[in-house]
Order: sequence, then structure tokens, then C-alpha cells
Amino acid sequence: METPDPVGDRRRVDDLDARLKAARGKVEKPPQNGGQRSGMSHRQTSVAYRVLVDMIAGLLVGGFFGYWLDRWLGWAPFALVVGLLVGFVAGAYNAWRAIRVYSDAAAKGDDEGRRLP
Repeated sequence: METPDPVGDRRRVDDLDARLKAARGKVEKPPQNGGQRSGMSHRQTSVAYRVLVDMIAGLLVGGFFGYWLDRWLGWAPFALVVGLLVGFVAGAYNAWRAIRVYSDAAAKGDDEGRRLP
């Protein structure tokens, strides 16, 4: 059985720590908000979330009304399928309108000034 060597273990840990610090010191950190702008602006992010919500809400509302009609009128899955299709079309139309408003504002140079309808 080996006897523990706390001094040798401490020396190896210190050596490893020094090598890690040296390796980390060589890596350049990316510039914080003062450097180049990368990614999307707040306006673009809000339009992307709006598109996502419009598509999901259209499907949910259309699906709910289709399911409700199926239960009320006794139609098999036909009203549900039609409701989902109508909900998808309505969601896509609302998303298209939001994108069109954003692109019109961006073409005019007013990226942050206008609100979505």
C-alpha cells in the first residue's frame, strides 16, 4: 500500500494550475458591446418572437375551434383538420404582415422607431 504524499500532490496541483493560467492568458476575449455588433437587434428579435407567437396562436385557436365544432356537431376529425388549416393560414398571414411592416420600416431607415401593428 502506498503512503499518501500531500506535498507531491500539492506540487502537481500547483503546476497544473499554473499551466491552466498560462493557457487562459493566451486566449483573446471577444470585445464586449463596444466592438462589432453581432447578432440581432432588439427590433429583429421582437419580430422573430412575434412571428413565432402568431404561428403557434393560429394553430392553437384553429385547432380549438375545430375540436369544439367536432364535439358540438358530431363531425369526426373533419372540423379539426379544417380548423388547423385555417389557423395555420391565419398565423402565416399575421406573420407575413409583421415581417412586411418591419421590412418597410427597415427600407426607410427607421429600424427602431415604428411599432408593430
